[in-house]
Amino acid sequence: MFLNNITKIFLFVLVCISFPHVNYATTHQVEADLVVQLDDPHIQIGSNFFGEELLIFGAFSNSDLSKSDIIIKVTGTRKSVSVRGKVKKYGIWVNSDNTLVDSVPGYYAIYSNRNIERIASKNFLEENQIGLEYIKFTSGNQNQQQNIYREIIKKNKEDGIFMEKYTGVRIIGDKLFRASVELPKDINEGTYEVSIYFFEDQELIDKDVSSVFVNKTLAGKYIYTQANERPLIYGIICVIIAWIAGLLVAGLSRVR
Repeated sequence: MFLNNITKIFLFVLVCISFPHVNYATTHQVEADLVVQLDDPHIQIGSNFFGEELLIFGAFSNSDLSKSDIIIKVTGTRKSVSVRGKVKKYGIWVNSDNTLVDSVPGYYAIYSNRNIERIASKNFLEENQIGLEYIKFTSGNQNQQQNIYREIIKKNKEDGIFMEKYTGVRIIGDKLFRASVELPKDINEGTYEVSIYFFEDQELIDKDVSSVFVNKTLAGKYIYTQANERPLIYGIICVIIAWIAGLLVAGLSRVR
């Protein structure tokens, strides 16, 4: 972990050195040269994985960043999930049948330097699905669409899978920016898309799209598979291991 932090600092300093402070005239016609770097585009999930921070940093060679805005969107692989909605019967809210919802992001994060509604127009945010209220997924139960949407957003926010941080992007000087995106311990395998939008006066000036690859190690994949697909066997094995460990500790205590 210490070496990993040192690596992040070194990479960020390297970007700072590569783009020394220069004053530029800021106009809407200027063509920005956006340079983006991810500290680690390959993340391994093992049995000791408790979350990670993805450091995103970059610079602009032809624009005054202090007068601009940045939005970072990180989206995990989309999947289908089963959700139990709520219906009102006799004046009481009760659980309804499970509904299959398609195209739900396995992870979704928005980081920006201020409120995104002050950075871009509502049409742009909706078209690019920027912001939790603009995420699009489909459900076979149209009558419960809004309730299902709220349940998915609420649960994923509580689990740290969905998040919005309007002060998550730090602008340094007039050319550099950085953000540390939180990846929780329960993230899934897959390809994560990192989209970075650069705005001036609600006008999109430049955009960059990168990929982060999340994979489980062999040991981590085995443990995950056993725990989720064979919970009974996995529980029995854990009990046996704990019992054997207890016997070993007791035996060592007697020897001493």
